[in-house]
Amino acid sequence: MFVKIVYKNRWRTAIALSILITAAATVLTFPAAVAGGISRGLSICSSVIIPSLFPFLVLSGVIVRSGIATAIGNRLDRLTRRVFGLPGCCAGGILIGFFGGYPAGAVAIGELVRSGQLSKTDAKHMLRFCVNGGPGFVISAVGATIMNSTAFGWMLFAAHLVSSLIIGIIGAPCRKTSNRSRRSMPSVSFTVSLVESVTAACQTLLSLCGFVVLFAAILTVADACGIPSHLSLLLSCLLEVNCGCLAAAEITQAAPFLLGCTIGFGGLCVHCQLAAALHGTGVMSPSFFLSRIAHALLTGLLTVWLLQLFPLSLSVGSSLNAPLNLQTSYGGVTVSVALLILCGVWMLILSPALDKGQDGRYNIS
Repeated sequence: MFVKIVYKNRWRTAIALSILITAAATVLTFPAAVAGGISRGLSICSSVIIPSLFPFLVLSGVIVRSGIATAIGNRLDRLTRRVFGLPGCCAGGILIGFFGGYPAGAVAIGELVRSGQLSKTDAKHMLRFCVNGGPGFVISAVGATIMNSTAFGWMLFAAHLVSSLIIGIIGAPCRKTSNRSRRSMPSVSFTVSLVESVTAACQTLLSLCGFVVLFAAILTVADACGIPSHLSLLLSCLLEVNCGCLAAAEITQAAPFLLGCTIGFGGLCVHCQLAAALHGTGVMSPSFFLSRIAHALLTGLLTVWLLQLFPLSLSVGSSLNAPLNLQTSYGGVTVSVALLILCGVWMLILSPALDKGQDGRYNIS
């Protein structure tokens, strides 16, 4: 037994050492490509990741720490249990997961697990359908900018969310949810929860941006190595969702299906971001990756089906021949409307449930 363990460790060490040597040789061989990839990754972080995710990361932290998640849960417990087989405290996280962009839902799940309001079993089920592209990316960047059709962006976003709902609902009847309420996180004042949430959001963003820069550099080096076009397409779709959507749009006839699959899967870069956000919780599992594959296929098929019901004239944008101007893509009206709708829903839910006391804390009725 000891000999087997030693050999396993030697093989792992040899594989890790080979990867490191290959990476070092690649950096020395293609320094310009690595620098260009890092520059592209930093551009994506400054124009996409930070502006689109930071508000939702702060919002998810405030919701959990201030006791708002408990208030939402008290009012929506029966609905979330019947539809998704999850306790009511997940309602706010589900909304964030649907409209906040890929890592935002995982951050909310991590906050709920660490605060003791959500079990690991429930968190694993929630993670299967609460990892989605935000409306700013799907509608504005992919639909309007890449495919020159905002209507197609809405269609793609609808297929994306319907696929998430199907995965969440299918898993609900197979789960036995306990009526026993889990430990609630002691609520703090809004000011304290805001400060703590901003600090946690900055730490999370640092790790998220690190993965974006890394995978952007890998893809740029892969292009510099001159790999075949079909392999480059597969690699882009599997590794990084932004580059994957740009590559998928070049395949004109299959673009709707490939774009749906790419957005549904999310890319290994997003998966690494989720692992960083959920570090120490034990929520990531093999079932998550199976759900991503199912989500990818469902989104692709639903997108094609919707296009058959509502035919659109699609054309690839000129952005494919130049770097995508993500600042204009994410700064449109779509994001603002989505944020306003999300805030309005929360205000309607919470207005009769929260009462701010003289000490500045929110008392949950």
